[in-house]
Formats: sequence, structure tokens, C-alpha cells
Amino acid sequence: MKPCRLSELSRLARVLAGMAATTAAMLAQDSAASPTTAEITRATLLDRIRGGWTGMLIGGLEGLPHEFKYKERPRDTLPEFTFLEKGARSDDDNDFEWPHLWFMDKERVSKLPYPRLVEIWKANMNSGIWVANKRARELMDQGVVPPETGSVARNPAAWFNLSGQFCVEAYGLIAPGMPQTAADIGLHYAHVAVSEEPLQATQFWTSLISLRMFDPAAPEAALQTALAAVDPRSCLAEVVADTRAAYRAHPDDWKAARQEIDAKWRVQRQWNTNSSPLNGAAVCLALLYGHDDFYRTLQYAMALGYDADCNAATAGTVVGARIGFNRIAALPQFKMPDHYVNKTRPQLPAECTVSEQAETILRVAERIILAHGGERIITGGEPGYRVKLQLPQLLEPLPARVHGPLNQP
Repeated sequence: MKPCRLSELSRLARVLAGMAATTAAMLAQDSAASPTTAEITRATLLDRIRGGWTGMLIGGLEGLPHEFKYKERPRDTLPEFTFLEKGARSDDDNDFEWPHLWFMDKERVSKLPYPRLVEIWKANMNSGIWVANKRARELMDQGVVPPETGSVARNPAAWFNLSGQFCVEAYGLIAPGMPQTAADIGLHYAHVAVSEEPLQATQFWTSLISLRMFDPAAPEAALQTALAAVDPRSCLAEVVADTRAAYRAHPDDWKAARQEIDAKWRVQRQWNTNSSPLNGAAVCLALLYGHDDFYRTLQYAMALGYDADCNAATAGTVVGARIGFNRIAALPQFKMPDHYVNKTRPQLPAECTVSEQAETILRVAERIILAHGGERIITGGEPGYRVKLQLPQLLEPLPARVHGPLNQP
């Protein structure tokens, strides 16, 4: 039986054929015309990092009023909102990654060793923590160390939980243009709480965000490129194909596309509203209908429903990394002061600025760029970097047997 429970072999064949064609085309392009390096000024990279991080903050916090409000059907209209008029604060859409990034910077490592992560979690991850992350934290008190804390045998939500999406976006920001590195780092941290299908989401979203920091392609083409980081047997690979097909079938009717996805993935396949395939579909639809318009993309992510705050955070990171902070700040809805309040992670500062957070992320990114063949340069008369570009690639396939809604542990 296939891991995703496909009933039609032809559907899987189409997915595999599409993946093979895409990979072949990318390899051909890479060997012929695609550059192996890209140059970017420090100021531009900081702008894109801050754009992605700010997009995550805005999406996650402004999306909270819509969290799990629309399950069977989407919201009737797209919501209006103002970007964090009172500033940003800690929330589970940002305060898992922020402590990791903080200690990655302080300890000058991209992958904090798992025993060190246990120390950090025990000191910090004791409030604002849910489902698979909460169970992982409980297991740490029992002496269990990652990746066992994210195994299905020990963590009942590990096979579906959305942590593989909403707890990893920043790892795309620290590896600009390097999707393999982004996915590798993302997997390291995602293994704390999840396994199996959610890890396909980790590889996909970190790769997409990494690619979007350099890639000017339209959202649909970008989604297709990032699929090279995903096991073609996975539900996520099928979800991306389904959302693209639904978008093409209903280019002017986002509600019809959403209901088509809902009928298959929630009703027929029985993935719940906290799962990575169903919510991944919602993010893909938001990106497709949003057309790289930051405000409109977040409106769709909120209105499409399910775990809407997490989905808006992911969509905001993708588009924010693509367009940068300065373009977000120029939007009429932007009211956000440069201020972040931490109420959940005691070893980190109680208050800081979002621009300081972006500088921290940039320091981590610089070390990763240099560690993976890049270099500091002067470009256009300004300090910058020459980044050694990567193609997305599957790093962790699905295991031979996986769990699912009809085959729960």
C-alpha cells in the first residue's frame, strides 16, 4: 500500500513523471545557463531576511483571530487588517525558532547538538507550547533526547503535526539561495517534534523560502521548483499538484479551489485541520492567488481557514523573503513599530527590536554562506556576499511504512 494511500497508480505515475521532468529541466538549466553563484549586497540580504521574519510575525499574530475558525468552509470574505499596530510579541509561530536562532548566533553553530537543545528547551519551552511540541518537551523530562522525542512511537502527533511547517521557516532565511542547506538545518530542528510526512513539509517550505530570496519566478513556478526537495510518494507532493490544478481550474474563484481541496484532503483522505498536508495546501493556494502581493496573500491565508495563523505566518515568510522589508513597510496597512516583546522564553531578552532580530539572523546566515563555499565581497561598491547556489534536493525520503489518518498508530 502506498504511503499516501493513492488508489490510482496513474496519479502517482503523473506525479513521478512531473518530478522527473522538472528535475531534468533544472539540471539541464544548471549545466547550461544557470549561474552557480549569485551576488547580493549585505543591505539587500538584510532587507530580505527582515522581510521574511516580519512577514512571519505579521502573518502569525494577525492571523490568530482566524485560527481554526473556518473548517468545513472558508471565510465568506477576505479579512482586512493592520500590520501589528502595537508591535510584535512572542507566539508559537515565532518563539520556537527565535531561541534556536539566538543560541545558534551566540554559540556560532548552525545545528545545536541535541543534548544542548534539550537544555535550551527545558529552560525555555515551558509555556505557549502545544501538541507534538508539548509531548516532545514532556519526553525530555523523562530523559528522552531528539530525534526520539519526534518519533511516532513516543509522540502520537508526530506523523501529522504542523510543526514541520510553522516551526522551520526561518531556516530558509539563514540559507539564502541554498535550499539543500536550508532543508538540512530545518530537518535537524524539526526532528525534535515530528517525523514522516511533516518532514516532507519541512524540506519543502525551507527550500521554497531559500529559493525565493533570489528566484524572481512566479509563485506557481517556484512551487514546482521546490518540489525537488520532496519525496514524490508523499502527500505533500500530491497536495502541491492538486492546488496548482485547482488554481488553474478556478483562476477567479478561490473558494471553489479551496472546497475542491477540502473535499479530497479533509473529507475523503481524513487529514485533520492541524496536519501538514491540509494546511500546506492552504498556503499553496494563498501564494497562487496572492501573486506575490504581500497583503493579499495574507488575506487569502487567513480566509482559507484551518490553522490560519500558522498558514499566514508561512505565507508571510515566503512573500516577505521575496519582496523584502522595505516594500512591506511602504504598504498603507503597515503600522508596525520596531518592537518585539518576549513573554515566553526566559533566557532571551524580554524586549528587543525586530531590526535587532534581523541582524541576529543575518549573522547566522553569513556564517552559513561562508561555510558552504560563499565569500564576502564588494558588489556595486557595497559590502556583500557571493553565494554558492544550490538546487533543491530530497534529503530525507519517507520511510517504507508511514502512518496516516486511516492507519493511525
